[in-house]
Amino acid sequence: MAEKLGTYHISSNPADYELARSNFFTFIVDDIENLVRSDFGLEEPEESDFLRGGQEALKLSVNKSSVPHFELGTIEMRRGNSVIKYAGNPTFPEGSLQVQDFVGLKVKSILMAWQALAYDVINDKGGRAADYKKKGTLIEYTHDHEKIREWELVGCWISSIKEDEYDVSSDSDRKIDCVIQYDRAIMHDPLV
Repeated sequence: MAEKLGTYHISSNPADYELARSNFFTFIVDDIENLVRSDFGLEEPEESDFLRGGQEALKLSVNKSSVPHFELGTIEMRRGNSVIKYAGNPTFPEGSLQVQDFVGLKVKSILMAWQALAYDVINDKGGRAADYKKKGTLIEYTHDHEKIREWELVGCWISSIKEDEYDVSSDSDRKIDCVIQYDRAIMHDPLV
């Protein structure tokens, strides 16, 4: 006879059935501590042109983050009427970040300065990958702050920034949506 599993089984094994929750996470981007404002156009930046504390400001501002995964292409081999499939090249689709626009933390300026490392609108120049590609880290926690999983995003950068429109009839907070690209995502599972 098959074992009957139900809620009593779950309640008698609480350590195994602790729910993962979607609102306990942190998103960190390395090496964005001293970005230069995106509207900077002079030869030598002055102290007031630097945005300090970008890593901490972004970490505190992220509301939502997509969960990284990869997709495998398919290679088909045909013989007669049959087809067999093999795994092809992996691709990592774009991800998304939504951040709260905190004026004092200069969140919007930090995001735009990071994006400007890939393309400088003022000077019409593309950037170098060594400057705009950063290491991103997405960490998932239990509600009592024990680390569950961690993803290392290699070659992370912003390809698009989008905001809600200004609206005099609305009294809501402002959020900024970013599309992020990365070369690969490596998941680490510290609880195993």
